[in-house]
Amino acid sequence: ALSAGRAEAAEKETIRLAFIGMGGRGPQLAIDFAKRGDCRIAYVCDVDRAKLPGRVKEIEQIQGSAPKSEQDFRRALDDKEVDAVVVATPDHWHALATIWACQAGKDVYVEKPVSHSPWEGRKMIEAARKYERIVQVGTQNRSAPYNIAAKKYLDEGKLGRIHFVKVFNQK
Repeated sequence: ALSAGRAEAAEKETIRLAFIGMGGRGPQLAIDFAKRGDCRIAYVCDVDRAKLPGRVKEIEQIQGSAPKSEQDFRRALDDKEVDAVVVATPDHWHALATIWACQAGKDVYVEKPVSHSPWEGRKMIEAARKYERIVQVGTQNRSAPYNIAAKKYLDEGKLGRIHFVKVFNQK
């Protein structure tokens, strides 16, 4: 739980964000956060430098100021002005980026899958607790209206008795 002082500060301040991973999911998340008005995108980070100029320009058009761009996201973690990070890297970086962000005193929103193993997930939880950080995992798709409707359809038995299911990609 947030302390009363931290909660009050969070309500009054603009949250400065660093985005880690500007390939797949990262750009859309950055645009959505920039449009909120209570957030400022301070950094966009990606190992592929070619992605950064276009992302910087997109965000600058929305928020009126350009975020810094970094190939090494640890530079953004070192910036004391950054409040939180959004981890939208390839899956194998989710756990380590989250742990490093917690160690740097940043709150985290991390895309799914949260980790590759229960051990990695446990280390993320330990870091969040040790450094008293908020960590949110992007599992909002579970509550999307189409998934709720599909679950209801199945529960009503409209597909009959299901004997076997194989899912390769739910996109």
